[in-house]
Amino acid sequence: RRAAAMGQDYYAVLELGRGAGDRDIKEAYRVLALRTHPLKCKEPWAPERFRQLAEAYDVLSDPRKKGVYDKFGEEGLKGGIPLEFGTENSWTEGYVFHNNPYKVFKDFFGGDNPFAEFFAEDGSEPNVAFGGLRGRGARKQDPPIERDLYLSLEDLFYGCTKKIKLSRRVMNEDGQSTSIRDKILSIDVQPGWRQGTRITFEKEGDQ
Repeated sequence: RRAAAMGQDYYAVLELGRGAGDRDIKEAYRVLALRTHPLKCKEPWAPERFRQLAEAYDVLSDPRKKGVYDKFGEEGLKGGIPLEFGTENSWTEGYVFHNNPYKVFKDFFGGDNPFAEFFAEDGSEPNVAFGGLRGRGARKQDPPIERDLYLSLEDLFYGCTKKIKLSRRVMNEDGQSTSIRDKILSIDVQPGWRQGTRITFEKEGDQ
């Protein structure tokens, strides 16, 4: 088998070996993109690293581009190669990354995108900081009841579902007296949530 030409190592960018499969590629991008997203990582190198991850994933997640890259390397991928790896007088156009890593990120996470509300429709870079998540549009009844939710680093990276028990005072059927009842609430922890993230369950306080 012909060795790939010298150039950028997309596998190394995703911290993978050459034998990595589709599942490995997706998992590596998910973890590294969440870790280096400029909304979270404030290091000066974060934007460029985030862009490199997006380009590497864009290539390796596409079977045809990955096939060209594995055989001809970055030089062949971007310079163009014969169609179907061998026909004469007919060359593919060179690959050009669209340079919008935020769109790659948005498309990857879809509806589960932990930063979805901060992206424009075209996936362009947001200009606001990542803040808390709160319920919207409902009238408040009483001051909110706050509860701390303790999560591991693994929970924050991969997401999970946590349940908490909430004791609340509710109105009895006579419309005058009240009683204390327990209710279990489920919290879907999204990948990428930061310490201090707040969520609101509307109308779950005392009646």
